[in-house]
Amino acid sequence: MSVSRPIPVELPPHGVAFVESVHGPRFHMAERIDPFHKIIYVLHGRIACSIKGDATPVHAPAGTVVCVAAGVGHKITDSEPATLLLLCFSRDFVRSVPGLDSLWEKLTPARPAALRPGRTWAQQFETYWRAAVVEQAGVRLGREIVIRAAAENALVALARRPAGLSSDAARRRVETVARELAATFYEPWSLERACAQADLSRRQFSKLFREVTDRSFLAELTERRLTHAAQLLRAQRHSVVGAAFSSGYGDLSHFYRLFRARFGHPPRAWLEKRPDAALPR
Repeated sequence: MSVSRPIPVELPPHGVAFVESVHGPRFHMAERIDPFHKIIYVLHGRIACSIKGDATPVHAPAGTVVCVAAGVGHKITDSEPATLLLLCFSRDFVRSVPGLDSLWEKLTPARPAALRPGRTWAQQFETYWRAAVVEQAGVRLGREIVIRAAAENALVALARRPAGLSSDAARRRVETVARELAATFYEPWSLERACAQADLSRRQFSKLFREVTDRSFLAELTERRLTHAAQLLRAQRHSVVGAAFSSGYGDLSHFYRLFRARFGHPPRAWLEKRPDAALPR
């Protein structure tokens, strides 16, 4: 359910809460000061986080993180209606775990910034968040331990993120994915898998992939698979089903539609137009 105002957060005795905030189109937040620390992960949309005493707001699109320390005045404004996953934790929680206080200090410099931890961390955090929400909603033995452990792991993973990601490094990773796709196009590839391997957001990956291959990810995958299927059919050693399966297609009707769009005819008709062609049955 979307909200128009910030949701109230009250920490339990163990000092950690995982919270969701889905903003409606009229979301408004006045400047506030929380008695607890929090990590703001932008799952969808885009926000601007204004920190008291800093004239320049922190702009955070989907996939980025803003860390706000307890006692710091701040205000969130939606640039696009946002869905935020929050990890809120007390000062006592940070002090109770050896080394966690110094780690948190590194994540909250004098001037906050939108951290871009990458898709690998995002997937980890989303997993920790889901697991913690399940525990928060239940009464299972040891749930506080699981919730606190999820918070610790999320903080450590965020602190261990790569120090920086240059555009050259990102492009090299996309080139590596493109080469792997060319060699293993028959595997169950998806854009999500490719983005995760490159550790980039969908937008970053798609932009760089098109620069590298001159095609979108889906267009490149489809071209690789259909070209291979056509080669198998020309060799006259595979049926249509066999060629489709060998090229990575489990849905035969989907394969037929793509093949006809690419070659102008369904597989059998396309092959029969070739001289002395005989399609295996």
